[in-house]
Amino acid sequence: QMVAGGQPTALTFDENVRKECEEEASLPPEVIAAIEPAGSVSYRYATPKGLSTKVLMTHDVEMPQGLQPLCSDGEVEQFRLLPIAEVLRSLREDLPVWKPNSALVAIDFLVRHRLVSESEPGYAELVRLLRQRVS
Repeated sequence: QMVAGGQPTALTFDENVRKECEEEASLPPEVIAAIEPAGSVSYRYATPKGLSTKVLMTHDVEMPQGLQPLCSDGEVEQFRLLPIAEVLRSLREDLPVWKPNSALVAIDFLVRHRLVSESEPGYAELVRLLRQRVS
């Protein structure tokens, strides 16, 4: 996950992801123009006021070789490029270091791009939960 942000009512999802990529990662216009919608991930969690439901709109973009995103608005601590094997290892072994929403977006990406095998323990349940509608 490179960028994230709340959804203003005055912007479309497309406009908002482009704004966030410019503000949080200083991506150049040609990279921003290549962003593709990839779906959504939804989840619930308990708060002192009850259950909170979140829906995350996901987008993909292929980063050009050598392009380093820049933390430009102070909202991102750092950007790290990790090999897929390291992302998988971290999600399996070091899940507590991930923000829950970031872990879900990473897992969704891995599933959509078939970087997780269907033989992975719990795969079917994981996919079912990722695609579950919350209301």
